[in-house]
Amino acid sequence: MNAIRTIARKEYQLAMRSVTTYIVFVLFLVISGSFFATTVFKVGLAELRALYTFQHLLFVFFIPAITMGSIARERGSGTIELLSTLPIRLSHVIWGKILSAFMQVFTMMIFNVIPLIIVAIFGQNIDYNAIILGFFGMMLLSAAFVSIGVFASSLPSNQVLAFVIAFFIGGSIYVIRYLMALVPLSLVRYVQYFTFDYHLSSFMKGVFDLRDLLFFIAVIVIFATLAELNLQSRNMMQER
Repeated sequence: MNAIRTIARKEYQLAMRSVTTYIVFVLFLVISGSFFATTVFKVGLAELRALYTFQHLLFVFFIPAITMGSIARERGSGTIELLSTLPIRLSHVIWGKILSAFMQVFTMMIFNVIPLIIVAIFGQNIDYNAIILGFFGMMLLSAAFVSIGVFASSLPSNQVLAFVIAFFIGGSIYVIRYLMALVPLSLVRYVQYFTFDYHLSSFMKGVFDLRDLLFFIAVIVIFATLAELNLQSRNMMQER
C-alpha cells in the first residue's frame, strides 16, 4: 500500500503542475457550469440529478484525456521497463496510476459544491441524501472510467491512441442505454445490468444498493487486472 500511495502522490503532483491538466479541468467545469446554468435559469430546475447525468456523458470524453498518458507515456519514454526492474510490483504501478487519476477527477468534481450552494438557495424540497449518494455514485463511476482509461493506456505507447481506445470502450458502454429499444424484452433485464446507468440510477435516487457498489468495484478490478496482465505479457516477450 505504501508503494501505491507513493506512486499516486508523485503522479498527482506531476499532473497538477501540468498545463494540460488545467485545460482539461477548465473545459470540463465550463461545459458543466454552462449546462447547469441553462437548467437553473432557463428551464427553472434547481437540482443536481440532471447535472450528474450530463457529467456522466462528459466522463466519456474527459477521463480518457486524464488517463491517456498514465502508462502510454511511460512506455513511450521507456521508463516502464525501468519500473519493472525496481522492487515494486506491476500491480502497485497500475493501482498507483488509477489512484492518481481518480484524485484528479475528484479534485475536478469538488467544484460541484458551487451548483450545490445554488440548489440550496433556489431549490425546494431538496433531497440531500440523493445529492450525497449521487455524488458517491458519480465517484464510483469515475473510478470505473479511470480503470478503463489506465487499461487503454497500457495497450499502446501512443497517448492519442490510448485516448481513442479508452473513448471507444467507455463510449460503447455509454451508448448501450440508447440501444435498449433494439434489445428483445426477454433480454433487457440482462443487458441493462452491464450498463453504468442502471447501477448509477439507485444512487441518484438516494438509495444505496450493495449490488451496485459491487458492480463498480468489479469493473475497476477487472480493468486494473487486465492492464497488469498486459504489461506482464509485454515484459515476458521482451525477455525472450
